[in-house]
Amino acid sequence: MNILIVGAGSVGVYLGTLLNNKKHNIILLGRKKLKKLHDTILIDDVFYPMPKRIYSLPKNSAYDFVFITSKIYDLQNNLKKINKHNIKTKYLISIQNGIVENKIYDKYIKKTNFTSISVFEGFRLLENQLIVNQSKSGWKTDDSIAGKEVSKLLQNAGIKCTTDKKLDSLKAEKTIMNCCVNILSAIKKKTFYELYNNFETKKLMDKIFDESYKILSEEYELKPKEKLRTLFYQIISPMKHYSSTYQDAVSGRKTEIDLLNGLIVKLGLKYKILTPVNQKILNEFIKKYPRQ
Repeated sequence: MNILIVGAGSVGVYLGTLLNNKKHNIILLGRKKLKKLHDTILIDDVFYPMPKRIYSLPKNSAYDFVFITSKIYDLQNNLKKINKHNIKTKYLISIQNGIVENKIYDKYIKKTNFTSISVFEGFRLLENQLIVNQSKSGWKTDDSIAGKEVSKLLQNAGIKCTTDKKLDSLKAEKTIMNCCVNILSAIKKKTFYELYNNFETKKLMDKIFDESYKILSEEYELKPKEKLRTLFYQIISPMKHYSSTYQDAVSGRKTEIDLLNGLIVKLGLKYKILTPVNQKILNEFIKKYPRQ
């Protein structure tokens, strides 16, 4: 298969490397993080050759699969570039870190099979090593034609990707988890493991969880709250890595906070539900990392 991965950071490099190992023709499109990597990368104690890397989008090219693995705030811009550069693909897949309104895709996906993926695992690039914290939930996509094809492609590469009819609800549940740990990891400068094992931060995570669950249950059918909380802590408790928000914030890059805790505050205003915990933690984050 000919596969293009746009916005290749930690997740994109992982995806591209494993697909490349299965002899697919992989092209990684990325920025600074991608340029710093060597010709081989260490994943789970195994060295893999890096796929082909490029730093600008080619024009008038065609692929079997195009994956967009960029941050949510870059998603629409990348969709515009794909359209502008006349990129053709049979399957277009967006790997998202939270909730995105599907209507933003509409004018870009009329002639292609589209699906999105939510990833319930942690990734961190450290020099030329990719640290992966796997979970039982793995990667989730929908049960559309595209979802089934991409799930099969990823499973053949050794990535646990399964289909689910309630993908939008899963994205909402992932958003709740991200709201709890991403911002706290940046503010406290702690790993998920450290947040979980600290009494004060775990207590604060519970408050953010309760507030975020109440808000998103207005729009999505979620798992029972305590069942989801248990699953959340099972996923993050062994993860000895920092959130992507922490990595972006300390590097001076834009973060996804407005689309996570900021979203909870926004929806709280919509439904006239108070969100003091999310608002307070947002204010603390902005104070610690003033926006450019």
